Amino acid sequence: MNHTKESKHFQFRQKAVELLKRKGYKDIKADLPDFDQPTRFTEKSSDKTFAPDLTGETLMGKDYFKIVEGDKENTQDVVSKWKLFANLAKLKNGKFFLLVPYGKKKYTTELVREHNIEAQMMKLEAR
Repeated sequence: MNHTKESKHFQFRQKAVELLKRKGYKDIKADLPDFDQPTRFTEKSSDKTFAPDLTGETLMGKDYFKIVEGDKENTQDVVSKWKLFANLAKLKNGKFFLLVPYGKKKYTTELVREHNIEAQMMKLEAR
């Protein structure tokens, strides 16, 4: 990931944390300073590691969050990650949310529909 993309992703994670706090989430984990990191998961067949961008807990369960990047070259990896997080959320009585930056809605909607991924979309602005 190049520096500009990394700093934009960092801003999105910060905005997402603010959003989760406003919505009353507890035990928020994020790939940010001053936060515990979300648990990483390793796919045994390929040794690839996946981690949600954020997790948070409500009275109902644990929710998983992934910021959509629009990675068209690695669609199968993206789909695998999203399905993994959707299944983990279900196991923890939670939901899986895709945080969708401006310009990524069509891409996200198509992937979710095409691959039957149980995810809710939430708009994410980088201001």
